[in-house]
This record gives sequence, structure tokens and C-alpha cells, in this order.
Amino acid sequence: MDHSKFILFFLMIAAILTTADIYFYFGIKSRLSKKWKIVYLTVSAISFAFIMFGSYNYFTGQKSSIFVRTYLWGSFMFVYLSKLIGCLWIIADDLRRLFIWTKAKVTADKETTKDGITRKKFLQMGALGTFGVFASTFFYGMLRGGYNYTIHYVDLKLNNLPKNFEGLKIVQISDQHVGSFLSSDPLEEAYAMVNELKPDLIFFTGDLVNDITEEALPYAETLKKLKAKYGVYSILGNHDYGDYFYQPNAPDYEKNKAHNKELMMKVHKDAGWDLLLNENRTLEIGGEKISIIGVENWGDGRFAKYGDIAKAYEGVDKDSVQLLLSHDPSHWDAQIIKDYPNIDCTFSGHTHGMQFGVETKHFKFSPVQWRYPQWAGLYEKGKQQIYVNRGLGFVGYPGRVGISPEISLITLSRA
Repeated sequence: MDHSKFILFFLMIAAILTTADIYFYFGIKSRLSKKWKIVYLTVSAISFAFIMFGSYNYFTGQKSSIFVRTYLWGSFMFVYLSKLIGCLWIIADDLRRLFIWTKAKVTADKETTKDGITRKKFLQMGALGTFGVFASTFFYGMLRGGYNYTIHYVDLKLNNLPKNFEGLKIVQISDQHVGSFLSSDPLEEAYAMVNELKPDLIFFTGDLVNDITEEALPYAETLKKLKAKYGVYSILGNHDYGDYFYQPNAPDYEKNKAHNKELMMKVHKDAGWDLLLNENRTLEIGGEKISIIGVENWGDGRFAKYGDIAKAYEGVDKDSVQLLLSHDPSHWDAQIIKDYPNIDCTFSGHTHGMQFGVETKHFKFSPVQWRYPQWAGLYEKGKQQIYVNRGLGFVGYPGRVGISPEISLITLSRA
């Protein structure tokens, strides 16, 4: 991004946030005591400063501390977004006032210009209440929701599954985003839960970091603790290439990107993970075999397409059960369903369930489903299936609301 575009974008963000904040404040200030007005303005100023500071660092290619990045986006979510939602009440009140004023002008009825103070109070309290509910919900999501690791048990039925693979236990984890953690404790807890399941295989389906591979280095010893009888297989996600940190117009762009990938490959290798870079492996048990295929990131739309399924598929036994690791679930509809009908099941992540939604035993919803038809859980078309993991970590908003971080225990059985 060149200097002029950055300044324009920076000013646009500042204008939007400031306008929304001022609008909300003047809408509810008559409900606040002097003390709470000071608290409101102080919190707004601190949040605004963090957002501007983080935006400046991001667009100039500077790396902020994890604490600053975490609080930065947290403050945006539970302060500004909560205010924006609360503004709906104030808009309703302003529309009511506009209607009264317009009616008075048209009918010359002075009585209609009187403000219905009870209704005004109701709308103001509605705005404050909505802000409070959403702010506290987002805050709770930061403190607890992002670390509420949940095991999802899945019975995956496959045609022609070899007898020796019946009951095979695969644990899938995805989107760890270790760059969002302030310590290794959350990852240690999640890995302990994985190992307690005694998996035969572990699939990691991409996004180890947020921006650059160096984020993973403090967790090198923790990454080694994942254990499975037949090994850990991994792939790369869209965040693992440095695309969101290194700027294409920088003089050392290609060199930095190459360094990032080489270091990422070393991190996976040192952890004992088999990183599949458009490759496949054959897993044999008792003379029977299945194929494990892994592609680099292939994303629909603006996401990078490093994945080469044709290359990854070379040499695969066409009659074997075929399991594909592909980070972005949009790859399934775009290429796999149409061109690779022998791939039995695809394992993906990427969506995080948007880290926000509602999920019960019989119902699940997240706004991310408007972008990704396959966004959480098991889906089937014809004889092919895809399982989309909700992710283990978080990025952007440092927490989760309603969509818990997931450890998938997938047990293979014959259809």
C-alpha cells in the first residue's frame, strides 16, 4: 500500500470510529452521571488510540507486541462494535423525533412537537442495555470463550474402507494461531486433551501462526508434544506464508517470503510433523492401505492459491480410500467435487465458525455460513464428504462467542 492510500485509509477508519462514538455518546449522555461520562470518554480515547496505533503498525509492516494486538482487536470488538449495535436504538429515537417534527411542520400541530420523554428514556436505556450485553459478552468471550476447548465426536463412514482401518481414530485440529497466545498454557492444555484421546493419526489442517513463522518459535517444545500412533500429518493455511505481513512492494519481499516458508517447514519438521506440500502418503496397516493427500493453501476469491491438487494427487492409488487435507473448505466445491470424485473425505478448517454464533445439539448458526456453505462439521455430496474443524485458536477478535474451539475425534467405519 503506497503512502497516499495508507493515509486515506487511516483517515477513513478514524472518521468512521469517531463519528459512531460521538453519535452514541450524545444519544445516551443524559442517562450518564458525570463520573460515568468521564469513564466513557476515557475508555473511548484509550480504545481509539490502540486501534490507530495498531492500524499504523499493520500498514507500515511493523510488528506490535502480542498484548497490544490482543487488546487492540478486543477493544474494537467489545467497545466499538457494541456501540454500533447500541446505535440502532438511538437511530430509532432520532427517526421518531424526525417523524414528530415533520408531522408538526405539515399539520401545524404544536402539540406533536412535544417529546415523549418516557419513550425517549426507553430507547436510551435500550441502547445502554444493548451495549452492556454485547460488551460483556465479548469480554467474556475473551476471558473464557477462546479457551473452552471442546471435543466433537464424529463417526465417519467410508465406502470400501479396509477392514484393518475400521475404528481408526483421527484427531483433527486446525487454525492454532499461536501468535494470539500470551503464553503456552492454552496450547499445553489443548494438546493434553488431544493426547488423552490416544489418536492413531493426527491431522493439522493449517494456520499455525497469524503473520510470520517466528511466532511459532516460542512454542517449539509444546508442538513436539502431539503424539499419534501413526504420526502427525500437517498442511499450511493462508496465514502461514507471511502474506499478511510482508508487503509486495518491499525490496526484500521475495527473500522474506522464502525465509518464512523455509522456517515454517523447519518448525513442522522439528515438531515431528509430516508436512504435506502438494504431496501424498500411503498409510499401510496389516497389508492394507489408504492414501493421505495434502495440498498447500487453495482459497476461493482473494485468498492465495498455492495448492496444486493435480501435483498432490500424482501416484495415488485410484482404488484406495483417499483422505485429503485442504485448509480452505471452498476448495471442496471449487475443485474436489468436480474433478476428483475418488477423494472420499476432505478435512478443512479456516472458517473458525467466525468465532461467533449459536450452536446447540440441534441448531447451529454463524454469519460465516453466508460466505462458506461448509463452515463447521460434517457435510456430504454424493459419495464425498468434508469435515470442517472450527479451529483451536483465534485471530482478530481475541476470543470466541458461542462457537467453541474444537478438537475433532473422527472414528472411521465402513459405510
